[in-house]
Amino acid sequence: MTDQRFTELLGKQLAGEISPEESTEFKTLLASNESYQQEYQSLSTYFSKKEAPGQNVDEVFNRITTKISTKEGPAVQPLKASMNYSIWLKVAAVIVLIACGFLAYKTFLTTTQPAAELVWKLANTPAKSVKKLTLADGTTVTLNAVSELKYPANFTGNTREVYLTGEAFFDVHKDATHPFIIHTDKIQVKVLGTAFDVKAYKNDAFTETTLIRGRVEVRLNDNSNQKFVLQPNDKFVLHNQKKEASMEQLHYFAGQDPATIIETSWTNNRLTFKNSDFASITNQFERWYGIKIMFENEKLKNLKFTGQFTQESITEVLDALKMIEHFNYKIKDQTVYIYH
Repeated sequence: MTDQRFTELLGKQLAGEISPEESTEFKTLLASNESYQQEYQSLSTYFSKKEAPGQNVDEVFNRITTKISTKEGPAVQPLKASMNYSIWLKVAAVIVLIACGFLAYKTFLTTTQPAAELVWKLANTPAKSVKKLTLADGTTVTLNAVSELKYPANFTGNTREVYLTGEAFFDVHKDATHPFIIHTDKIQVKVLGTAFDVKAYKNDAFTETTLIRGRVEVRLNDNSNQKFVLQPNDKFVLHNQKKEASMEQLHYFAGQDPATIIETSWTNNRLTFKNSDFASITNQFERWYGIKIMFENEKLKNLKFTGQFTQESITEVLDALKMIEHFNYKIKDQTVYIYH
């Protein structure tokens, strides 16, 4: 009975799975039996020179049995030698079983525990609204109208990852060891600590990333090998239909005043556009005013406009644009119809 208990404790000791109480019992057995001490010393020395048992269970078992067959010891009676050989086999079996169980347990934890621990939260904004929130790592996010951000209550693992639909301005808390990654329908943006805007509305013609400070890396979801590295004032643009990507500079409404950057003007409650086509502008109007805009003449979508508005109503904005290009409009319920 004592030999079986020693074998069990020996296996746990070598596998690193022994409890404090069992460790005390194991040391007591070692101190009381010189044969136990020799077996423990021999097996400990052997495994310290080889890779961990869990790396290849079959190979470990073969090595243990080989070790047993070549093990030299003092002359003993045949019956005693048979008992020692049996103990060695028990040790091998226990180690293999523990190694298998430990590997299965570690694999289970690796594949399932992060998902179980990760609690996701969802922030969204309706039309005519902007929302600000602070993530668990200190990153601040300003969410534009008709946008959605999926983010974890607490970040775990080696990266900080969120999912965006719509537009958001990120001021990412710097953490060089845990990159911050924004996933959108078309691209993913990877940063360490910086301030930038990501625009990824599904009904827009373009997906954009505009960098204010720091450094970001943009990759296409359908071509992860191609990456674009942005420096301050750079803008990444992806044509959603053609899947053509390019780099350009951000745009100012007037001069080089940072307060007039068009791409981030919405964070200051300004609706700004410069030499933009009517189709893209009306997408902004829909989100800004919570309305639906319909073109009765497709050619009107190509008209170009420049303007900046803050508190004006939709009728005031359209009346101002009519002074630039000729068109008419009518409003019925929450729908605006544009026509000649």
